[in-house]
Amino acid sequence: MELSIAIVSYNARDELENCLRSILENTDGCELEILVTDNASTDGSVALVESGFPSVAIERSFENVGFSRASNSSWRRARGELVLFLNSDTIVPRGAIATMVAHMQARPEIGALGPRLRNAEGALEISFGAMLSLAAEAWQKLLNAGYRNGAGPLKGFVEARLARERDVDWVSGACLMTRRALLETIGGFDESFFLYSEDVDLCARIRAQGKKVVFTPDVEVTHLRGRSTSKLPNQAFVESQRSRLHFYAKHYGQPRLGFLKLYMTAGLGLAYLFRPSLRNTYAKALRLLVQGDD
Repeated sequence: MELSIAIVSYNARDELENCLRSILENTDGCELEILVTDNASTDGSVALVESGFPSVAIERSFENVGFSRASNSSWRRARGELVLFLNSDTIVPRGAIATMVAHMQARPEIGALGPRLRNAEGALEISFGAMLSLAAEAWQKLLNAGYRNGAGPLKGFVEARLARERDVDWVSGACLMTRRALLETIGGFDESFFLYSEDVDLCARIRAQGKKVVFTPDVEVTHLRGRSTSKLPNQAFVESQRSRLHFYAKHYGQPRLGFLKLYMTAGLGLAYLFRPSLRNTYAKALRLLVQGDD
Protein backbone atom coordinates (compact mmCIF):
# COMPACT_ATOMS: atom_id res chain seq x y z
CA MET A 1 0.00 0.00 0.00
CA GLU A 2 1.29 3.44 -0.92
CA LEU A 3 -0.12 5.64 1.82
CA SER A 4 -1.69 5.67 5.26
CA ILE A 5 -3.37 8.88 6.43
CA ALA A 6 -3.28 9.29 10.22
CA ILE A 7 -5.78 11.72 11.75
CA VAL A 8 -6.18 12.59 15.42
CA SER A 9 -9.50 14.14 16.38
CA TYR A 10 -10.81 15.70 19.57
CA ASN A 11 -14.34 17.09 19.69
CA ALA A 12 -14.11 18.24 16.07
CA ARG A 13 -17.01 16.33 14.55
CA ASP A 14 -17.91 18.81 11.81
CA GLU A 15 -14.29 19.50 10.88
CA LEU A 16 -13.50 15.77 10.82
CA GLU A 17 -16.45 15.09 8.54
CA ASN A 18 -15.33 17.79 6.10
CA CYS A 19 -11.74 16.56 6.22
CA LEU A 20 -12.69 12.95 5.47
CA ARG A 21 -14.99 13.99 2.63
CA SER A 22 -12.27 16.10 1.08
CA ILE A 23 -9.86 13.14 1.14
CA LEU A 24 -12.32 10.64 -0.30
CA GLU A 25 -13.66 13.01 -2.97
CA ASN A 26 -10.36 14.52 -4.07
CA THR A 27 -7.84 11.70 -3.97
CA ASP A 28 -7.61 9.67 -7.17
CA GLY A 29 -5.03 7.18 -8.32
CA CYS A 30 -3.47 6.61 -4.90
CA GLU A 31 -3.81 3.40 -2.91
CA LEU A 32 -4.48 4.55 0.63
CA GLU A 33 -6.07 3.86 3.98
CA ILE A 34 -7.41 6.37 6.49
CA LEU A 35 -6.78 5.79 10.19
CA VAL A 36 -8.55 7.99 12.74
CA THR A 37 -7.70 8.01 16.43
CA ASP A 38 -10.36 9.76 18.50
CA ASN A 39 -9.18 11.34 21.75
CA ALA A 40 -12.28 10.68 23.88
CA SER A 41 -14.56 13.06 22.00
CA THR A 42 -18.03 13.65 23.41
CA ASP A 43 -19.55 15.24 20.30
CA GLY A 44 -20.50 12.13 18.32
CA SER A 45 -17.33 11.99 16.24
CA VAL A 46 -16.95 8.22 16.59
CA ALA A 47 -20.56 7.53 15.61
CA LEU A 48 -20.16 9.83 12.63
CA VAL A 49 -17.17 7.90 11.30
CA GLU A 50 -18.68 4.50 12.00
CA SER A 51 -21.95 5.31 10.25
CA GLY A 52 -20.86 7.72 7.53
CA PHE A 53 -17.38 6.51 6.58
CA PRO A 54 -17.28 2.70 6.74
CA SER A 55 -13.96 2.55 4.85
CA VAL A 56 -12.23 4.59 7.57
CA ALA A 57 -10.61 2.64 10.41
CA ILE A 58 -11.34 4.37 13.72
CA GLU A 59 -9.79 3.69 17.10
CA ARG A 60 -11.41 5.21 20.16
CA SER A 61 -9.43 6.31 23.19
CA PHE A 62 -11.39 6.58 26.42
CA GLU A 63 -9.23 9.45 27.62
CA ASN A 64 -7.54 12.35 25.90
CA VAL A 65 -4.00 11.00 25.56
CA GLY A 66 -2.68 13.98 23.60
CA PHE A 67 -1.65 14.44 20.00
CA SER A 68 1.68 12.57 20.08
CA ARG A 69 0.44 9.40 21.71
CA ALA A 70 -2.69 9.29 19.56
CA SER A 71 -0.65 9.88 16.39
CA ASN A 72 1.69 7.04 17.34
CA SER A 73 -1.30 4.78 17.84
CA SER A 74 -2.48 5.65 14.32
CA TRP A 75 0.75 5.14 12.41
CA ARG A 76 1.57 1.91 14.23
CA ARG A 77 -1.58 0.44 12.68
CA ALA A 78 -0.53 1.68 9.25
CA ARG A 79 0.24 -0.52 6.26
CA GLY A 80 1.37 2.21 3.87
CA GLU A 81 4.97 2.88 2.93
CA LEU A 82 4.23 6.57 3.45
CA VAL A 83 2.34 8.12 6.36
CA LEU A 84 0.54 11.45 6.16
CA PHE A 85 -0.21 13.07 9.51
CA LEU A 86 -3.22 15.27 8.89
CA ASN A 87 -5.16 17.46 11.30
CA SER A 88 -8.89 16.93 11.48
CA ASP A 89 -9.36 20.65 10.76
CA THR A 90 -7.83 20.50 7.28
CA ILE A 91 -9.42 20.40 3.83
CA VAL A 92 -7.50 18.61 1.08
CA PRO A 93 -8.02 19.79 -2.52
CA ARG A 94 -7.94 17.55 -5.56
CA GLY A 95 -4.51 16.26 -6.44
CA ALA A 96 -2.79 17.48 -3.26
CA ILE A 97 -2.11 14.10 -1.70
CA ALA A 98 -1.07 12.51 -5.00
CA THR A 99 1.42 15.33 -5.57
CA MET A 100 2.94 14.86 -2.12
CA VAL A 101 3.22 11.11 -2.69
CA ALA A 102 4.94 11.75 -6.03
CA HIS A 103 7.45 14.09 -4.37
CA MET A 104 8.32 11.48 -1.73
CA GLN A 105 8.63 8.66 -4.24
CA ALA A 106 10.83 10.68 -6.59
CA ARG A 107 13.18 11.92 -3.88
CA PRO A 108 14.24 9.26 -1.35
CA GLU A 109 16.38 11.82 0.50
CA ILE A 110 13.22 13.52 1.78
CA GLY A 111 12.27 12.34 5.25
CA ALA A 112 9.40 14.76 5.85
CA LEU A 113 7.39 16.92 3.47
CA GLY A 114 4.97 19.74 4.26
CA PRO A 115 2.73 21.79 1.92
CA ARG A 116 1.72 25.42 1.90
CA LEU A 117 -1.17 26.01 4.29
CA ARG A 118 -3.92 28.60 4.03
CA ASN A 119 -6.69 29.45 6.46
CA ALA A 120 -10.39 29.59 5.64
CA GLU A 121 -10.03 33.18 4.37
CA GLY A 122 -7.14 32.24 2.09
CA ALA A 123 -4.40 33.86 4.16
CA LEU A 124 -1.07 32.05 4.26
CA GLU A 125 0.12 30.22 7.36
CA ILE A 126 3.83 30.18 8.12
CA SER A 127 4.06 26.42 8.38
CA PHE A 128 7.82 25.86 8.59
CA GLY A 129 10.76 27.37 10.37
CA ALA A 130 14.14 27.09 12.01
CA MET A 131 14.91 24.85 14.96
CA LEU A 132 13.04 26.08 18.01
CA SER A 133 14.94 28.68 20.04
CA LEU A 134 14.13 32.03 21.60
CA ALA A 135 15.56 33.80 18.54
CA ALA A 136 13.62 31.55 16.17
CA GLU A 137 10.43 32.08 18.16
CA ALA A 138 10.88 35.86 18.03
CA TRP A 139 11.53 35.74 14.28
CA GLN A 140 8.43 33.61 13.69
CA LYS A 141 6.29 36.00 15.73
CA LEU A 142 7.67 38.97 13.79
CA LEU A 143 6.87 37.35 10.46
CA ASN A 144 3.37 36.40 11.58
CA ALA A 145 2.68 39.90 12.86
CA GLY A 146 4.04 41.49 9.71
CA TYR A 147 1.98 39.27 7.48
CA ARG A 148 -1.22 39.77 9.46
CA ASN A 149 -0.70 43.52 9.28
CA GLY A 150 -1.42 43.17 5.59
CA ALA A 151 1.03 45.71 4.21
CA GLY A 152 4.66 46.65 4.06
CA PRO A 153 7.85 44.75 3.30
CA LEU A 154 7.25 41.93 5.81
CA LYS A 155 4.09 40.82 4.03
CA GLY A 156 5.93 40.61 0.72
CA PHE A 157 8.87 38.86 2.40
CA VAL A 158 6.59 36.18 3.86
CA GLU A 159 4.85 35.63 0.54
CA ALA A 160 8.22 35.26 -1.21
CA ARG A 161 9.42 32.76 1.41
CA LEU A 162 6.31 30.67 0.86
CA ALA A 163 6.56 30.80 -2.93
CA ARG A 164 9.46 28.39 -3.42
CA GLU A 165 10.46 24.94 -2.27
CA ARG A 166 13.14 24.87 0.40
CA ASP A 167 14.89 22.64 2.92
CA VAL A 168 13.82 23.63 6.42
CA ASP A 169 14.28 22.48 10.00
CA TRP A 170 10.60 21.62 10.52
CA VAL A 171 7.22 21.60 8.82
CA SER A 172 3.86 21.79 10.53
CA GLY A 173 2.32 18.60 11.87
CA ALA A 174 -1.03 19.83 10.55
CA CYS A 175 -0.04 18.19 7.26
CA LEU A 176 3.23 16.27 7.35
CA MET A 177 4.15 13.31 5.15
CA THR A 178 6.94 10.94 6.12
CA ARG A 179 8.00 7.31 5.71
CA ARG A 180 6.76 4.50 7.91
CA ALA A 181 10.20 2.86 7.95
CA LEU A 182 11.66 6.12 9.23
CA LEU A 183 9.02 6.35 11.96
CA GLU A 184 9.88 2.82 13.02
CA THR A 185 13.56 3.77 13.21
CA ILE A 186 13.07 6.87 15.37
CA GLY A 187 10.06 5.62 17.33
CA GLY A 188 7.53 8.14 16.06
CA PHE A 189 6.48 11.13 18.13
CA ASP A 190 7.90 11.75 21.59
CA GLU A 191 4.87 11.14 23.80
CA SER A 192 6.19 13.52 26.45
CA PHE A 193 4.73 16.23 24.21
CA PHE A 194 0.99 16.27 24.93
CA LEU A 195 0.33 19.13 22.52
CA TYR A 196 2.58 21.51 20.53
CA SER A 197 6.29 21.29 19.57
CA GLU A 198 6.02 17.57 18.82
CA ASP A 199 6.33 18.24 15.08
CA VAL A 200 9.52 20.29 15.55
CA ASP A 201 11.00 17.51 17.68
CA LEU A 202 10.00 14.81 15.16
CA CYS A 203 11.60 16.74 12.30
CA ALA A 204 14.79 17.24 14.31
CA ARG A 205 15.08 13.48 14.80
CA ILE A 206 14.33 12.86 11.12
CA ARG A 207 17.15 15.23 10.16
CA ALA A 208 19.43 13.43 12.61
CA GLN A 209 18.93 10.32 10.44
CA GLY A 210 20.43 12.21 7.49
CA LYS A 211 17.10 12.90 5.80
CA LYS A 212 15.80 16.23 4.54
CA VAL A 213 12.76 18.11 5.77
CA VAL A 214 11.21 19.94 2.81
CA PHE A 215 8.53 22.59 2.42
CA THR A 216 6.81 22.66 -0.98
CA PRO A 217 4.42 25.28 -2.38
CA ASP A 218 3.39 22.82 -5.11
CA VAL A 219 0.61 21.68 -2.78
CA GLU A 220 -1.85 23.82 -0.84
CA VAL A 221 -4.06 22.58 1.99
CA THR A 222 -6.68 24.57 3.89
CA HIS A 223 -6.07 24.60 7.64
CA LEU A 224 -8.92 25.76 9.88
CA ARG A 225 -6.37 26.38 12.59
CA GLY A 226 -7.16 25.82 16.25
CA ARG A 227 -10.69 24.43 15.99
CA SER A 228 -10.03 21.72 18.60
CA THR A 229 -7.82 23.76 20.91
CA SER A 230 -10.28 26.66 20.84
CA LYS A 231 -12.66 24.50 22.86
CA LEU A 232 -10.15 24.38 25.74
CA PRO A 233 -7.95 27.46 25.20
CA ASN A 234 -6.63 27.73 28.75
CA GLN A 235 -5.55 24.09 28.89
CA ALA A 236 -4.01 24.41 25.42
CA PHE A 237 -1.96 27.40 26.58
CA VAL A 238 -0.63 25.57 29.64
CA GLU A 239 0.24 22.52 27.55
CA SER A 240 2.07 24.71 25.04
CA GLN A 241 4.26 26.02 27.88
CA ARG A 242 4.86 22.50 29.19
CA SER A 243 5.92 21.35 25.72
CA ARG A 244 8.18 24.36 25.36
CA LEU A 245 10.01 23.49 28.56
CA HIS A 246 10.35 19.84 27.60
CA PHE A 247 11.71 20.74 24.16
CA TYR A 248 14.45 22.99 25.57
CA ALA A 249 15.33 20.45 28.26
CA LYS A 250 15.59 17.67 25.68
CA HIS A 251 17.50 19.49 22.95
CA TYR A 252 19.55 22.10 24.80
CA GLY A 253 19.74 21.48 28.54
CA GLN A 254 21.35 24.10 30.78
CA PRO A 255 22.06 27.02 30.56
CA ARG A 256 19.58 27.70 27.75
CA LEU A 257 16.77 26.04 29.68
CA GLY A 258 17.52 28.29 32.61
CA PHE A 259 17.44 31.37 30.39
CA LEU A 260 14.11 30.23 28.93
CA LYS A 261 12.67 29.88 32.43
CA LEU A 262 13.75 33.42 33.31
CA TYR A 263 12.21 34.72 30.10
CA MET A 264 8.97 32.79 30.69
CA THR A 265 8.79 33.92 34.33
CA ALA A 266 9.00 37.56 33.28
CA GLY A 267 6.41 37.20 30.54
CA LEU A 268 3.96 35.11 32.54
CA GLY A 269 4.41 37.32 35.59
CA LEU A 270 3.49 40.45 33.64
CA ALA A 271 0.53 38.67 32.07
CA TYR A 272 -0.61 37.55 35.53
CA LEU A 273 -0.54 41.14 36.76
CA PHE A 274 -2.19 42.81 33.79
CA ARG A 275 -4.71 40.18 32.66
CA PRO A 276 -6.63 39.30 35.83
CA SER A 277 -9.31 37.33 33.99
CA LEU A 278 -6.70 34.70 33.06
CA ARG A 279 -4.74 34.61 36.31
CA ASN A 280 -5.58 30.96 37.02
CA THR A 281 -4.15 29.97 33.64
CA TYR A 282 -0.97 31.98 34.10
CA ALA A 283 -0.59 30.67 37.64
CA LYS A 284 -0.68 27.08 36.33
CA ALA A 285 1.96 27.93 33.74
CA LEU A 286 4.14 29.59 36.38
CA ARG A 287 3.91 26.49 38.56
CA LEU A 288 5.48 24.50 35.72
CA LEU A 289 8.59 26.65 36.08
CA VAL A 290 8.84 25.85 39.78
CA GLN A 291 7.96 22.16 39.61
CA GLY A 292 9.96 21.43 36.48
CA ASP A 293 8.92 19.68 33.27
CA ASP A 294 10.50 16.25 33.69
